[in-house]
Amino acid sequence: MSKKIIKIGLFIIIILIILVFYLSFFGIDTKKFNSIIKDEVTNINKSINLKLQSIKIKLNPFNLSLNIMTISPDIFLNNHKIELEKVTTNISLKSLINKGFSIDDIYVSTKRIKIKKLILLSRSFKNSTELFILDKIVKQGYVIGDIKLNFDKNGNVKNNYKINGYIENVKLNLLNNNKINNLNLNFKIENKDYILNEIE
Repeated sequence: MSKKIIKIGLFIIIILIILVFYLSFFGIDTKKFNSIIKDEVTNINKSINLKLQSIKIKLNPFNLSLNIMTISPDIFLNNHKIELEKVTTNISLKSLINKGFSIDDIYVSTKRIKIKKLILLSRSFKNSTELFILDKIVKQGYVIGDIKLNFDKNGNVKNNYKINGYIENVKLNLLNNNKINNLNLNFKIENKDYILNEIE
């Protein structure tokens, strides 16, 4: 009888190891977690709604988290549609089980979108004087950008956020009434540091 129990126990352990290995290296494609992700994003920002395709989930057994990635999702923010390339996030299993805020970070890569929409999205997460002024002086143009946000346990954005990308055909009306047309440049924003280069 004890040998039978040991065999069953070993069989269960082997199955669990294979399952953990498979989820860690290959992951699964599913739509079952879409509602959880939408709810978590709504907890961060109630004005945002997501339209998700299937998502890829991988297990990280070392820090007990799930890595979740979705391709070509859409963000709807105050009736503005923002098309994205991909969104990746890490969800803490411990926080998920305890029904706490479970998103550790989020990485967003955009398609070519209007720069006003990216400013609107950035301000919805972390409004600042700089973004307010930027919103006022930018009149048109396009951006391809990457946004990396980290969250504390209460769902607040930490100050170590990073935004970088490329803008093209931008029209600016500066505060001194000067105008700039067809501006192209690379940008990098980290907390209160703004780096601009390859300016044309």
